[in-house]
This record gives sequence, structure tokens and C-alpha cells, in this order.
Amino acid sequence: MIGGILKKYCFFLAMMNLLLAGNVSAAGFFSADDGISGKELWYSDGSAVGTRLVADINPGAEKSLPFHVKSVQHGHLFSANDGYRGYELWRTDGTEQGTWLVRDIHVGSGHSFPLFFIPCGKLTCFSADDGNAGKELWVTDGSEEGTRMLTDIFPGSSGSRPNHMTRVGDRMFFGADDGIHGYELWITDGTVDGTRLVMDIFPGAEGSTLTKLIEVDGQLYFGANDGEHGLELWVSDGSPEGTHMVLDINHGPPSSM
Repeated sequence: MIGGILKKYCFFLAMMNLLLAGNVSAAGFFSADDGISGKELWYSDGSAVGTRLVADINPGAEKSLPFHVKSVQHGHLFSANDGYRGYELWRTDGTEQGTWLVRDIHVGSGHSFPLFFIPCGKLTCFSADDGNAGKELWVTDGSEEGTRMLTDIFPGSSGSRPNHMTRVGDRMFFGADDGIHGYELWITDGTVDGTRLVMDIFPGAEGSTLTKLIEVDGQLYFGANDGEHGLELWVSDGSPEGTHMVLDINHGPPSSM
């Protein structure tokens, strides 16, 4: 059984690395520079006639550098800089008229750098910095009024730095630092009450060095260091009792990952 789990984990890890290495965005969207409009959002259906500029978000030769296009239940979300409001959350339906700024999260010319865009519950989760709370967990329904910080995991301006966002069913696992437990495994269903620390894997403020979070057969597999066994393969169903090391592959303190 352990061998089968390891094979699946390695396969999904290889596929994730392949996707991350490429320059392909969701649903045929990508960024390109035609020598006139700067690097902007483009769309292609795979044919020459079906390849076109979606919108010149930063008008003229300046570039908006759109990135991290993700197709979710609320449309195609991405980050871009229109030259006035910094890198913020945008949405498109593939047309110029249907491409607009969702919300200026870091009001003014500052950058909120929204990233990840993972469905969780009825909303889409992402990380962003509003200039006050630091990088924290946000949610959106694709509208300005429906875009808000979900919870301030690390109170104050430091930010919990949510990362490694991975969907498992209707919930999303992620890594975050609440200022007490270090960078550890968290879970959310898109609500405040449903957002919590799964387990303090490396007890104390050290953090468990979370890495390579992947969903396999309805469970989360990931690398973590509990302070005794080094960086090894772990599994979680979202509960403390269902979160444990799969196998100490490199026996003892050395890491296998």
C-alpha cells in the first residue's frame, strides 16, 4: 500500500513540476508582446486566426505583465498592472469589454500581488497584501463587493504569507504562519469559522518546512519536518488525528526530500 501511495505521489509531483515549468495559462490565455502594446493578455484557440490580444490593460507600449491566469467558477482571474494601481486582481471573459479590474486591494499605486486563485467552498481563495495586514488569505466571488480578506491569520502588518494552496474536495489546504506556530499546515472551506490550523507538525515557532502539497485520491500528501525525522512524506485528511507521517523513508533525523 505504501508503495502505491509513493508511486502516485511521485507521478502527481512530476506533472505539477511539468506544468509549473511551462508558460501555458488557463483556458488558452497567455501573456505576449506584439511589439506595439507591450506584454499584455492574449488568447488562442490553437489556430492563427483564433489568436488575438484580449485587452491592452496598460495602454500603449507600456506592459501590464498579466500572470497567473486561472479559470475558476467566477471566471478567469489573473494579476495585472494597468500602470495606475499596481498589480491587482483582474477578471476576463476573453473579450476586451469583459476584462476589468475586480478590486484595487492595495489602494493607490501599491501592489497587492494577488496569487493562486483556488476554489474553496462557494468562493475563490487567493493571497494578497492590502498594505495594512501584509500578505494574507483573501476570497472573491468575482465582484468588487465580494472580494475581501477572509481572516488576518497573523494579526498586524507582518502577514501570514499563505502559500502552497492546494484544493482537496471543497476545501483548500495551505501553508501559513500565525506568528505562534511558525509556517504550518492550514485548511479552509472559504469561511472564517472553517479556516484553522490543521496541526503544529513541528511544535513551537520553528515551522515544519511544508513543501510539495498534492492531492491524491481525496487526501493531501506533502513534505514536512516534525523536528525528529527530517523532511519526509506526510498525509492529511484535514483533521489533527488524520495528519501523520506516511513513512520515515530516510530513517532518523536525515531528510528524504
